[in-house]
Amino acid sequence: MKDSFKTLRPTTRVPLAAGEQFSSKWEFRQLIEEEWIDYARVDLCIVGGFTEAKKIAGWCETHYIKLAVHNPLGPVSSAACLHLNLACPNVGVQEQPRRTNTVLTDVVPLQPEWADGYLLPPTRPGLGIEFDRAASLPAVGASSSAAARWLRDELVGDS
Repeated sequence: MKDSFKTLRPTTRVPLAAGEQFSSKWEFRQLIEEEWIDYARVDLCIVGGFTEAKKIAGWCETHYIKLAVHNPLGPVSSAACLHLNLACPNVGVQEQPRRTNTVLTDVVPLQPEWADGYLLPPTRPGLGIEFDRAASLPAVGASSSAAARWLRDELVGDS
């Protein structure tokens, strides 16, 4: 798939983006080094967190490639993506499928603030959010997956 950008890049002036399903900096390597993309679609939840994402962002910066942070998940992911964007000079845009404070407000009662189409830098410590473990139990309890059972045990066990 990545090799197709080699063919596509010279044929269009449309900005190209890729990477939302990549799990490490090595999957971005050729696209960055060959400058086949204009935007790196880094997904913090897939790529391995802040450390790997910052490495990718720095690599992109040396090639004038902007970040278009992929954020298909909920308020915790939004807060984490916001922090990445605040720490990177080459941020272009953050995908924000839903406005904050409109979903999971019972589970994450304090979410990043939104004003005039922008997420605002948090003033609270950490990610700047608050997670209500007890409120998350019904959602976790409704699932029968092994991960949900483990999480349910962890949440109940720490109460």
